[in-house]
Amino acid sequence: MMISSAKVHRRGFLSGVSVLTLSTLLVKVIGLLYRIPLLDRLGTEGMGYFNTAYELYALFCVISTAGLPVAMSVLISAREAAGSYAAVRRVYRVSLGAFVVIGACGSLLLFGMASPFAALLGNPHAAVCMRAISPTVLLICLSSAARGYFQGRRNMLPTAISQIMEAAGKLFLGLAFASYARGVGLDLPHTAAYAVGGLTVGTGVSVLYLFSHKALSDRRERLLPANDGEADVSRASVLRRLAVTAIPVTLGAGVISLTKCIDLALILRRLQGVGVTAAEANALYGCYSTLAVPVFNMLPSLTTSVALSAVPSLSAALQRGEAGRAEVKKTATTALGLTLFLAIPAALGLSVYAEEVLLLLFGNQPAAAAQAAPWLSCLALSVPAACLVTVTGAMLQSCGRASRPVWSMLMGVAAKTVLAYILLGMESFGMMGAPISSLLCDTVIVTVNFIFIARYAPAMLPDRRTGAKLLLLPTALSALAVWVVDTARTALAGGQVTPLGTLATITAVALIYGACILIVTALCRRNISTYKKG
Repeated sequence: MMISSAKVHRRGFLSGVSVLTLSTLLVKVIGLLYRIPLLDRLGTEGMGYFNTAYELYALFCVISTAGLPVAMSVLISAREAAGSYAAVRRVYRVSLGAFVVIGACGSLLLFGMASPFAALLGNPHAAVCMRAISPTVLLICLSSAARGYFQGRRNMLPTAISQIMEAAGKLFLGLAFASYARGVGLDLPHTAAYAVGGLTVGTGVSVLYLFSHKALSDRRERLLPANDGEADVSRASVLRRLAVTAIPVTLGAGVISLTKCIDLALILRRLQGVGVTAAEANALYGCYSTLAVPVFNMLPSLTTSVALSAVPSLSAALQRGEAGRAEVKKTATTALGLTLFLAIPAALGLSVYAEEVLLLLFGNQPAAAAQAAPWLSCLALSVPAACLVTVTGAMLQSCGRASRPVWSMLMGVAAKTVLAYILLGMESFGMMGAPISSLLCDTVIVTVNFIFIARYAPAMLPDRRTGAKLLLLPTALSALAVWVVDTARTALAGGQVTPLGTLATITAVALIYGACILIVTALCRRNISTYKKG
């Protein structure tokens, strides 16, 4: 039986999504595990220096690479589909040159301006960490060029493997370097810089792997037809198309990364403004960014694959006009339903059991876990909105409104900045101002995204009855699960908190997640049948 090319491409797409989802989840887990022993070696103060450098590095990387690999993969995919392999190589060479220039400039700027940047953020001792991490900007640009090439050729495996190599390098080498620095008696800023060096070396190893893999791939493809077709791929045209495609994506990702730097700068400066010493403010930020934020970030990453899968399906259905209206409603409702049925129970469970989760992960730092628990409890309430930010942004991209999420993000960041500035400077709120402002930020972004969807693609929105079910059903089920688990635990263990009890609670929540997914699937099928009958 012949299989259509559309089905082959769809299977390839879903396979690629599965590979990247698994690798992303593994990278997130490694990153979380990395922070547990690193916290022992650096303490909250040392983690403050480490995270200050890392967040600024992340902003540089987003500006340098967020949109370019996507744009590069689009150009390469189009040339390969036309059978123009010479054009594919031309696009790669031009793109690689652009990546090298951007990466070198980023590395030099971060290295040369480390002290002013650290002083501007209110953490001058973090400058040595910034210098240690600065070469990674160039290395990540090189790896992004190779990843864009492989992704354009629908080969996601090299990207997944390289991401895992970077994370593993950070885990093993970073811990080894930090242990060495502490063993020879270096101070905290320099010990943190050694820990950062693990990421630099790990990224360098992943670059070697990617370019070696590409060299082997090139040797296998020497016999492919050259098919010159390079008339429309001059250096200027490639750079122009890269810019047009990359800028909206870069702006959107840059805004999100910018919020983390805003948190960093405001926390360190505003807390010092109300009498907290620089060292204490750095330790508070280290505790918040090492314990609360990484645990929170695990959850929104689990719904990324929903957004990735929704874009092509929605785009194809929208192209069919009225004939695809039912398919648009079905796909969008399913995406929103899956997101909410994952996010709402996760938010409630993490909010209620925040301290237990932190003690399970950071049991050797009970004081830090207790300090971070209220912040994580508040951050957990942002989980549904944070998950919907990705999905609603994908919905707008699928209907040709890729720039609209940038505006909604700017509005959210503006609201966050104002509220964080006010609350962090009030003694009654202090550090709680950071998670509260994050909740407002995500809520504003999602609200504005839904307004844009209602204006440009109203067919994507579920009707009121279905929308109410998607919100109320997971809320009721998760509240019931919490009540059942607490009641059973009180009866069996007298409410005593133990690692085994926490694992049992997480297992129970995971089972509820599975039940919720089955329920929402059944609801979506029933709604689709209703639409067809209508």
